[in-house]
Amino acid sequence: MNKEFIDTIIIGAGLSGIGAAYHLQKQCPTKSLAILEGRDALGGTWDLFRYPGIRSDSDMFTYGYDFKPWTDKDSLATGEKLLPKKMASRKKYALITK
Repeated sequence: MNKEFIDTIIIGAGLSGIGAAYHLQKQCPTKSLAILEGRDALGGTWDLFRYPGIRSDSDMFTYGYDFKPWTDKDSLATGEKLLPKKMASRKKYALITK
């Protein structure tokens, strides 16, 4: 049996998991990490719940990523605005390779 050692495992590929992965890659570049997600889709709550009118209850200027600041004029993001912008971060920063 081939055993693989991973320094850090992040559970969940939602906004927090992706943010944690970014910071770990920047602050601990020699450490390995893996994000484990039980669903086929990434994005956590924002991908799972897509009902009309869903929006953040926290302002995105403070809740968003410091490495990819929220630039929309609306501080409370709708699901339609939030998910594509945040998921683009994972590709730009090579956080998810699959």
